[in-house]
Amino acid sequence: MTRRLFHEEPRLREFTGRIVRRLEAGGKPAVVLEATAFYPTSGGQPHDTGTLNGVRVVDVVEEGEEIIHVLERPLEGDQAKGAVDWDRRTDHLQQHHGQHLLSEAFVRVCGAETASFHLGAETSSIDLATDRVSPEDVASAEAMANDVVLDDRAVAISWATREEVTKLPMRKPPQVEGKIRVVHVADFDCSACCGTHPARTGEVGPILVTGVERGKSSTRVSFVCGRRAITWARRDLAILKAAGAKLSAGRDDLESAVERILGERAAAHKALQAAEKELAGHTAAALAAEGAKVVSKIFENRGLKFLQAVANDLVAAPGRVAVLGGTGETSSLVLARSKDLALDLKPIAAEAFAHVQGRGGGSPFFQQGGGPGKDVAGAVRLALSKLA
Repeated sequence: MTRRLFHEEPRLREFTGRIVRRLEAGGKPAVVLEATAFYPTSGGQPHDTGTLNGVRVVDVVEEGEEIIHVLERPLEGDQAKGAVDWDRRTDHLQQHHGQHLLSEAFVRVCGAETASFHLGAETSSIDLATDRVSPEDVASAEAMANDVVLDDRAVAISWATREEVTKLPMRKPPQVEGKIRVVHVADFDCSACCGTHPARTGEVGPILVTGVERGKSSTRVSFVCGRRAITWARRDLAILKAAGAKLSAGRDDLESAVERILGERAAAHKALQAAEKELAGHTAAALAAEGAKVVSKIFENRGLKFLQAVANDLVAAPGRVAVLGGTGETSSLVLARSKDLALDLKPIAAEAFAHVQGRGGGSPFFQQGGGPGKDVAGAVRLALSKLA
């Protein structure tokens, strides 16, 4: 059995422990110590890293009553001096305890229970067991959790039996036997947890919700705490400043500047569409004036919509077939015929699309599509040979 120093002395950064067993874990050397301050992956919180006698600890695993330290290389001697990576531990502590506060806040604000928790490398998330969480609920829960942080409330940790736990205001009663570790935030949250926690809520630092994603019957809330929240805010501020500089707008004017540009973009797009439609009409008229019953042409840097418009105008008249190609980032093809002709274009188009490594679809009288292949001319020639 490994003595868990991280529970007895949560602030312990360095320690000395006797090696009681050597083994291999995942092809790497590993040791079990008599006592350790290294927290193993458990309860949604990732493991600690650090060193034992200067050798990197790359994983910490709990197996029954033992804690296994997976090492970068074999460890010499019978004693191990351990040093916990305190930046990583502090980060995990902030995210983990921040989750406790945020989960209780959602219960109080809108009765939303936390079904699961994930502590990620960049952000963390809780899955709430309901999809009925409004933006106002999220804002209120975030504000409540931050108020508890700013109050710098005491965090008490104790051990209780199952019978004793039934008398406590537990947010989520535990389903385990034996002694239960209870984490109690003064006048706020009471939960069973074996993770690492601060002595006071102020150590968590700011709590920032970064995203909300609604599922069929759940809501995923992403968030960051402590130093992560500060880093996130600094990055957002840098982005806002950069965007403001490009748009010649301050922070308070940035939203209206973006709306103005989007409006101008929509108007320009509408005007371009009108111009392309007019151009397609003139192009179709010029091709029709040549008098051919089978009209073919390849347009440089023209997409599918332009080809469709030209083809529609061409086959509006009776007795005409159009085979049109377009070049660009991808190749485009349109095969169309007048509705008075008894001709199924599907098999012809399928061979032509394959010529540009693509595919298409439509009706027997109008086929459209394309692909990444560049031999548009070859595809048009193949279609024309089938129509001859």
